[in-house]
Amino acid sequence: MALARLGYTEFRPGQREAVETLFARGRLLLVAPTGGGKSLSYQLPATILQGTTLVVSPLVALMADQVQALEARGVRATYLASTLDASEMRRRMALIARREMALVYVAPERLAFPGFRALLREFDCPLVAIDEAHCISEWGHDFRPEYLEIGAVLGDLPRARVLACTATATPIVRDEILARLGLPPDTPQIVRGFARPNLALRAAEIGGRRERDSARGRRPRRGARRSGARARTAIVYAPTRKQADEESARLAARALARAGATTPGSTGRRATSRSASSRTAGSRSWWRPTRSGWGSTVRTSAR
Repeated sequence: MALARLGYTEFRPGQREAVETLFARGRLLLVAPTGGGKSLSYQLPATILQGTTLVVSPLVALMADQVQALEARGVRATYLASTLDASEMRRRMALIARREMALVYVAPERLAFPGFRALLREFDCPLVAIDEAHCISEWGHDFRPEYLEIGAVLGDLPRARVLACTATATPIVRDEILARLGLPPDTPQIVRGFARPNLALRAAEIGGRRERDSARGRRPRRGARRSGARARTAIVYAPTRKQADEESARLAARALARAGATTPGSTGRRATSRSASSRTAGSRSWWRPTRSGWGSTVRTSAR
């Protein structure tokens, strides 16, 4: 019944094991590929347990998407992030204080706010889920110092179940995650790897600008066909925001994709300005900042 409420008819590989382990042991470190359904491992328990589940995530765009999907299924959920204005933040905090939410998503920076920490101690929190848990590792390229606050939060919630999720973590990083969260070494770990068989990767040696432009025009079509992705999705990386915008305009002009640009940071917000050609193309995409530059997830209209 709970699975159907979230719009699913069956578990993906590893999901049932993760949920059952979380209920049986009260703590779990889950390593599974991006797109492997890690979110169900905390969303499903959240619809069953009494109280408000706390989800910590550094990806505001992902939080907003998950909240929207949950609300469409009748699950009361919200998120708190710096993208909200003061009045909306107060409104959502009031809903949380009245214990009207099944899930609350927060950016890690929110954990440093004394007001939120006080609120967290007042409502019944049966589960804390930490997404992108590898960000707690000081040796990792995605280290977020705000993640170091999570251990103290868990200390304030000794009865809450704890689920740490990540798509990639070496054995050393997994041990560091457990240690920094204050979880015992015998915490169960489910490791399903990070392979994505539906993705195709290739590199090409380019001799000049004309050859480069020709190759760029072919990649979304050829990559999507070989990987078997029905949605014809490709990711384009550029070293600077300017070059990302130029590539966005070039793809839109060729009716390969509709593309917009986000502002720097972790919010993932889409810009409101779009060219006429980008609005009429039969697809969509968004730019996002990456550690090595700007990336664009491009949903092409190729068939």
